Amino acid sequence: MRRLWALVLVALIVIPMQSSAATESLWDDARITGEIGARYGTIGGISIELSNTTYEESTSGIMDLPSIVEVYTATWCSNCIKTEQALDDAIGDLDVTRIHYHRHLYETLDPFGSNSTDSRWVKTYGAGSLLSTERSMTASDGGVVKIPGTERSAPSKVFDGERMYTGISTKSNSLLTDYSTALALGSSHPFSSNGSISLEVSASMAMPANDKGGNHSGEILDYNFQWDISLWSEEDYPWELNTWLMFVEDVAYHPEGSNGKANYTNVLHEAVNVGTRHSGSFAFEPPEPWDGDDMSVVLIVDWESLDASNSSNPIPAPGLTTLLCMLAALVPRRQEESRS
Repeated sequence: MRRLWALVLVALIVIPMQSSAATESLWDDARITGEIGARYGTIGGISIELSNTTYEESTSGIMDLPSIVEVYTATWCSNCIKTEQALDDAIGDLDVTRIHYHRHLYETLDPFGSNSTDSRWVKTYGAGSLLSTERSMTASDGGVVKIPGTERSAPSKVFDGERMYTGISTKSNSLLTDYSTALALGSSHPFSSNGSISLEVSASMAMPANDKGGNHSGEILDYNFQWDISLWSEEDYPWELNTWLMFVEDVAYHPEGSNGKANYTNVLHEAVNVGTRHSGSFAFEPPEPWDGDDMSVVLIVDWESLDASNSSNPIPAPGLTTLLCMLAALVPRRQEESRS
């Protein structure tokens, strides 16, 4: 019942209504497309663990797909601890796939990122991050000076490829309410309710490597990843897709991180773009996990409208303080649970 009321309140918050210049959005746009009225987002989130896998498949109807939360973070980022705790509380027992990007370019303190992970973040969310982190300061002469934003800002959160939150400032009365609202809204994808997404992983034994003495040693697995995306009629393709294989380690232990977290979860090591085809296969050697044997592959699909004229006007999100406070009251808090 609590979940139902939360959805009702969120629906009231985002019902289209006349907005004014003073109306502030409850979130920032995650992507800047350059087309007025264009729609975009990310769906998928199905995953397969790669340890001891010779063959496994996962299929999900589009109505059963998890929400996707992409997090930009760093092992030195103390503010990330606060925002990720609020995200933990907002998610609770919801079905959510989390992918944590770690800073890599020009980075000396964080060992987890890669060129491919930073490249995906910058190309997909860099323009949105620049705008959301841009700020104004008052100059000594009384004028206003614009301080440029950054394409890779830790901490940042992107929900379903659509809504971005950067830093620790809140758009409502708390980070918990911000994130709970973003999760309750879910994906705005336009695809048919009978659509589906599937992912298959097969691994076969390759010729073992030879050591210097000529003896066979070690085991080599050839991995092949196959996907199928069926979201609309074959006669009508009004949307553009871009498919990614994301290689995510469940937990990576790094006590040297200066923010004191030590155990870093959902660590993205490689982001592999496999193109715009709706089905296909791809041979790829997964990255080695930082420690342990808990690497998974996650399939995500970026979608964007090809015809902006078919899109509805962007939904204004009026700052209805009363409703937001009511929504916050409905969100279960771990602190309250621990007292009971």
